[in-house]
Amino acid sequence: MIINTDITIAYKCSSCGTFQFANTSLFKAISQRQIHIRCKCKGSNLTIKKERFLGCRAIVPCIGCGRKHSYSLDTKIFTSSKVAVLNCPETGITQCFIGKDQEVRRWVDNLEREFDEIINTLGYDNYFANTQVMFDTLNMIHDIAEKGNLFCECGNNDIELLLFSDRIYLRCRKCSAQRMFYAFSNQHLKDNLKMGSILLFKKQRGMDMPRY
Repeated sequence: MIINTDITIAYKCSSCGTFQFANTSLFKAISQRQIHIRCKCKGSNLTIKKERFLGCRAIVPCIGCGRKHSYSLDTKIFTSSKVAVLNCPETGITQCFIGKDQEVRRWVDNLEREFDEIINTLGYDNYFANTQVMFDTLNMIHDIAEKGNLFCECGNNDIELLLFSDRIYLRCRKCSAQRMFYAFSNQHLKDNLKMGSILLFKKQRGMDMPRY
């Protein structure tokens, strides 16, 4: 019986925000100390390190929090039909898929298809300066609110959300305190995802145009 140990790794580049695909195998993983997978934009790279007892460790650059996360991989990943899904432990953003090529590409396709369906449903495909960054930032704000970490200085929790092509405003319906987030570049996304809570300040009342 022939066992295929080839796998595909797809990770979301922390620099350009696209998925980078690369192939490797169990033989490469155990015969080389390190395997480096670099995005075509040259802005980031993923590393597979050999460990004792035929184990491996994936060092993945994270677009969510801006840091690198380390994941221990069992060698069974090279023969399993299941796909390993690696998420940022802080923001929950999916940043890497590892498994058989067809299955990995199916996971990525499904993720992007879900995103496209949201865009089509809302009709925002040509509105936002960077649609991916905008929706990732919206997801971040939603997660923070669900955890009860969205506050206003006045104590009110009735917050409205205003969307512009390149930024998001949160505004208290009681005192008009505000908080603004730029959302038109991957650098903005990195900065926004560092937050674990959001506080609206009364002093931030003006809706000034963003400075480029």
